[in-house]
Amino acid sequence: MNKLFFILSFFILLTSLSACNKFLEVKPKGIIIPEHLNDYELMLNSPEMVMTFPPTLLYCADDYYESMDALDRTPQANAYYWRIKIDDDINNVPAVWGEQYKSIYHANVIINGVLQATDGDLAKKQAVRAEALVIRADNYFTLLTVFAKAYDAATADKDPGLPLVTATDVTEKTPPRSTLQATLDTMIANLKEADLYLPTANIYKYRTTKQAAYGLLSRIYLYMQRYEEAASYATLALQASHTLLDYNNYTDANEFPDTEQKSEILWMRTSFDYSIPSGLHLSEELKTYFNANDLRYTLLTWVDIFGVSFTAPTGYANFGITYQEMELTRAEVFARKNNIAAAMDIINTFRKKRIAKDAWAPLSAATGEAALQIVLAERRRETMFGGARWMDMKRLDKEGRMPAVKRINKETQQLIATLEPHSPAYTFEIPAKVLQHNPGMERNHP
Repeated sequence: MNKLFFILSFFILLTSLSACNKFLEVKPKGIIIPEHLNDYELMLNSPEMVMTFPPTLLYCADDYYESMDALDRTPQANAYYWRIKIDDDINNVPAVWGEQYKSIYHANVIINGVLQATDGDLAKKQAVRAEALVIRADNYFTLLTVFAKAYDAATADKDPGLPLVTATDVTEKTPPRSTLQATLDTMIANLKEADLYLPTANIYKYRTTKQAAYGLLSRIYLYMQRYEEAASYATLALQASHTLLDYNNYTDANEFPDTEQKSEILWMRTSFDYSIPSGLHLSEELKTYFNANDLRYTLLTWVDIFGVSFTAPTGYANFGITYQEMELTRAEVFARKNNIAAAMDIINTFRKKRIAKDAWAPLSAATGEAALQIVLAERRRETMFGGARWMDMKRLDKEGRMPAVKRINKETQQLIATLEPHSPAYTFEIPAKVLQHNPGMERNHP
């Protein structure tokens, strides 16, 4: 039963997509074939194409603390304790893998078919196709951070990447895993192709623009330690009109604009789990990054009987790309290039809107390394529970900047798990159900 997207079979046998079911027919059975340009565009608004962040990624990050039962074998607990087998269930849709490949399938329907739509002008068709290319690249990047090693230019042409699925026919065999380098090269090429046709503005933040593609390129290049490209694309992304919220103007998180309306968001990505990240507890280590003058802490957290919990602003949480992430990427690259003044200028401009007015004072650094430490600390504070921390942990561990991370039961003080520097546990095994149906697929942990 080595079939393409076996993990999706019960989804794609449906006769419609949830956001546009009256427009789409399945013909033949198992293959979605829209006909009109509007059908394809409506697919971009469907949950499969906007709720693309897998919540499991929040549980493996060092931002998070929970008193999870050490015997718990759910994907959330497996991620939290960095067990090699993130999902050993052979009956249900595999954690992360199934969610992302479901979205990739829908993206492929658009990529492969929209140019043959029976109506609409070519420019609009190309723009819709370009949006799907960006969404597919984003899903592949998420999968890489979970199921492939951190990028190393010396070994990336040998390290296994992902099966690069482009078909929409469930009877086709799953392709073998490409190399890590080939996977990234394909994503980058797709994003650069999309840039040729994307608009500079779109109908809402879930929809893709040129600047969103630039933001994703910046993130990918940062992960690959290609810092010049990361900074260049961050600068391009920041050309879009935006405003950084001044937290001094708010007294409560409920006063913030709904997430979908925030001027800080470049590209909105959310999760099918509406509850996250509200209520997730800050790890003891993360709490050391804040003081009482940091308005991110005073406005976005609250204390309960189990610890300090995060409070997300109203609306669906965003796990996509923000303008502040792009600014922090630029600052990081400046620091790495020993341009201390430029790095600190970004940080101080940024912190003016995050620190209480009567406590704000400019920060300074004597060396590029000191500036880099300040930037990375600011990135940690600003992006907490934003979905990018696992990516950051992997890339920083690759260069020796991640300490051992421990999971300790606060009630018993029992040490349950440790993620050591350069641990193989930074790469999770392909889920059991995937391997069951693809016994020849290369494994991460033979």
